[in-house]
Amino acid sequence: MARVKKREKQRRRRRTSTGATTTTNATSAGQSPREGRVYSSSPSSSFSSSSKLSLIVWDVDGTLANTTTLAFEATNTVLKKHELPEISLEQYERGSKYTTPKRFSYHACGDSEGERELGEKLGASFDEYYVGLVTTETAGLFTGIRTIVERTKKTGGVRHAALSNACGEYARRVVTVNELDSIFEVSLGADDVSKAKPEPEGIRELCEKLNVDVSTAVYVGDAPSDGKAAKAAGCMFSIGVNWGSHDLSDASNKEHFDIVCETREELEQFFTMCGALVEL
Repeated sequence: MARVKKREKQRRRRRTSTGATTTTNATSAGQSPREGRVYSSSPSSSFSSSSKLSLIVWDVDGTLANTTTLAFEATNTVLKKHELPEISLEQYERGSKYTTPKRFSYHACGDSEGERELGEKLGASFDEYYVGLVTTETAGLFTGIRTIVERTKKTGGVRHAALSNACGEYARRVVTVNELDSIFEVSLGADDVSKAKPEPEGIRELCEKLNVDVSTAVYVGDAPSDGKAAKAAGCMFSIGVNWGSHDLSDASNKEHFDIVCETREELEQFFTMCGALVEL
């Protein structure tokens, strides 16, 4: 736990030193709007009278829920069990853009495609162990997320779903323990779709399942692979959030998103500007 907190502090310092606004701690409250918000296009100009946001699709880890400690420690438990070297938090974060089997191949040999059979074996072991550890303590929502979800549903009539590169059972477990299953109409993982992120098929298949035009949906995520998938799928907006495992103030990461929000309050403000969230 101490190693995770230390790494979070280092990441905040790194973002500040590159000129980006400092992101808040995953569970801190009282966030305020910041100058670092990036819009590649204006919401008011991008929305026409005929284009109404109908669906928000959420990534799970690092976007909806604060799961870094859980995933990092569970990963090392599995690696140790199979007599492989443990990894650092930085190595875990670099690998978190991959599906679970590819991530374990990456951790085992440094190449997400280099040890496919081993990656599948370790990934299956991880899923079996990991899903059972999900609670509100280990995978609780980031501060402010519940408010955004509930208010966009209640005041804007927006539908909600989740799409993760983890297994589907895990994604559904996180949604359920956080009591969002009455709002989220479907929660899918990499094993529920034909191709995982950064490919667009998962988003398209989820939208088809809900009978939603993908051009009226937005995808919210913290990894460059999320942004790539959303843009390739044809989403209304590809929204990046800078409180997860990836530094979206870095230009090579930021380019994959239409919008990057530093705080949950900025995300809430964006949905208000889109008309998906009505001020109370």
